[in-house]
Amino acid sequence: MECLSPLSHAVSSDGLNHKLLFQCGDGKTVEAALMLFQKPGGRPRRTVCASCQVGCPIGCPFCATGRQPLERSLTAEEIVAQVLYFENSFRPPAAAAIPRDKRWLTNVVFMGMGEPLSNFENLQQAIGFLGSPKGLGMGRRQLMVSTAGLAPQIVRFGKENIQAELAVSLHAADDHLRNALVPVNTRYPLQSVIAACREFIRSTGRHIYFEYALFAGINDSIADADKLIQLIGGMDCPVNLIFGNQLGSGGYQPSTRAVAFDFQKRLIAGGIRTMLRASRGADIEAGCGQLRSRWLSGSGNPAHHL
Repeated sequence: MECLSPLSHAVSSDGLNHKLLFQCGDGKTVEAALMLFQKPGGRPRRTVCASCQVGCPIGCPFCATGRQPLERSLTAEEIVAQVLYFENSFRPPAAAAIPRDKRWLTNVVFMGMGEPLSNFENLQQAIGFLGSPKGLGMGRRQLMVSTAGLAPQIVRFGKENIQAELAVSLHAADDHLRNALVPVNTRYPLQSVIAACREFIRSTGRHIYFEYALFAGINDSIADADKLIQLIGGMDCPVNLIFGNQLGSGGYQPSTRAVAFDFQKRLIAGGIRTMLRASRGADIEAGCGQLRSRWLSGSGNPAHHL
């Protein structure tokens, strides 16, 4: 973990979300988050959201992190170090019953800063370590990579049988809208992304998760839901709906709960397995698309410095 030094730590008002700003050896900074879940009667989940790059090459207008120019990709060691810091430093005294050779964290998602699949080799090495007995011994279902839709890398991810789940951020079901929301769509249009997803499914026998952030009046109509059903219907792949965060240019606002529920019901009626997920950590800007934004704006973090 010597390649990263923690600079500041923010905690959400409910105490269930933590955000850390790390400084790399060359002075560049990245953020990662820890999300704690406890469902009544269920097992606790402790999930790290790790970054793969300093800045981002995608440039989605609704994403403050995406508007930060790409400075460089993180090394495999830097990616792993984020996870190990949370594993080693956040294990509470109450977890003393868990042997030190047993991990405390339950999941890692590569959904922080950057596009993971544009840092393919380092991501692959990091996943390999986290899944190994020398690392954290995490299985495929405990690791998830999210991509904006780099079609060739989706195919490669499947052919190399990387032991992590794969999620594709769609956010729109027609090219005109997706070109505006996810600019890499001009390079890899929806049909090429979906074809790559189908090839991934064919080569691995596994499904892909589709992610869709809902923004009021932009991509949340029943007509938008119908387009999504037409695009991915029959693939037997689940959709995770999330509320867009109130950050970014262009006046993007999250959909109302009523609209989101109607969107979800339409997808379910169309045969699409759909989950509506709550945004986490928005009050400390640790939510989707928010990492490192406050630090770069100069307004400081609602955090204590380490």
